[in-house]
Amino acid sequence: MTFTKALHSAILALAVALVPSGASAQVDPNIETGSKIPRRMEKVDPVRAGSLRDLYVSCTYGPSRKDIDRLLALSDPLTADFEGAGIRMNRMFDNNSLRACFEVNPDSLRSQISMSDTAFRYMMLEAAYLYLFGELPADDGTSAPVERSYVSTGEKLVAAKALGTFSDCIAKNDPAGADALLRTPSGTSEEREAAKALVGTLGACLAAGQQLELSITNIRSFAADGMWQRYVARPE
Repeated sequence: MTFTKALHSAILALAVALVPSGASAQVDPNIETGSKIPRRMEKVDPVRAGSLRDLYVSCTYGPSRKDIDRLLALSDPLTADFEGAGIRMNRMFDNNSLRACFEVNPDSLRSQISMSDTAFRYMMLEAAYLYLFGELPADDGTSAPVERSYVSTGEKLVAAKALGTFSDCIAKNDPAGADALLRTPSGTSEEREAAKALVGTLGACLAAGQQLELSITNIRSFAADGMWQRYVARPE
């Protein structure tokens, strides 16, 4: 079996991740009254979970655009300098835009969404790209993307550069496919099909010996990183 076919088979077998890597939809596994047997955890509908994720992305970026853009400029695939950007994550759950979108209080929203700094960055990369471009931007190939800057150090820097190179390769070799994936609703069959369509590009972009966890969510994240760097990033 060729590498591309093996990768294709692996993606076909993936369960759709509910929210970005490092995040999880929380379900309360209470014990039923009068029983010592824990109640089975309810199965979370991936489409509903994806809808919650997408709503959070769209509601967070717009009102906090300047702050988030500053954070994205002070970040790389493994590290985001929240302190340098002057951002506190708690504030991202407290603004009036989120209240209006979700019609819930911040504490209730926080109980449904938890995420790592890295997952937050990837979602905001996607939001920033989609905010600026209603369709795939024209690219005549004459303007080179802005060179990446990194905030990671040591061994983490080596890994961050490898991930950055991988994401840049996706955006360079199949911008239309990456754009199409970012425009699909999370957790849907459309998202899965768009991710599968990138299989050939993913295989071509992996460096010899490079190993990556390729879930639907991660593929979307890599696409967002590459498209933001190619079309949104500005020189310092």
